[in-house]
Amino acid sequence: MPAYAVDSSKQPMVATGVVDARFDWVEAPGGGRRPSEQQARDEATGMPLWGVEVMYQQTTYGRTASVVASVTVPALDQPNVTALGPIGFDGLRVEVRSPKTGGLVENWFADAIAAPVAGQGVRRPGQSSSEAA
Repeated sequence: MPAYAVDSSKQPMVATGVVDARFDWVEAPGGGRRPSEQQARDEATGMPLWGVEVMYQQTTYGRTASVVASVTVPALDQPNVTALGPIGFDGLRVEVRSPKTGGLVENWFADAIAAPVAGQGVRRPGQSSSEAA
């Protein structure tokens, strides 16, 4: 599956405040798969994986829309994010695939939550970038 690096400073995101544990998937009796009770861990670091829900704007065919997605991040403890506050990520990337049903599915991953960057506040319509800081 192709993965694309994303510059977190150029793709502004807002945390919704929802953070949940990611779980390993296991084969279910009788076929199919289901989430287990074991929290998934990062293969490289062994740290537990968490899903941090974010919102961002996406423009497709000239139409801008809000998108809600979840970024999977390894961390020892559950990340504490500010609801409806700006959020950045280190090593942000997205995997894109086309399911049999059509359309596109995005899966977001990051190496860590980035330290807040001064001046990266959320802008309201008609507000200058210096007012958002």
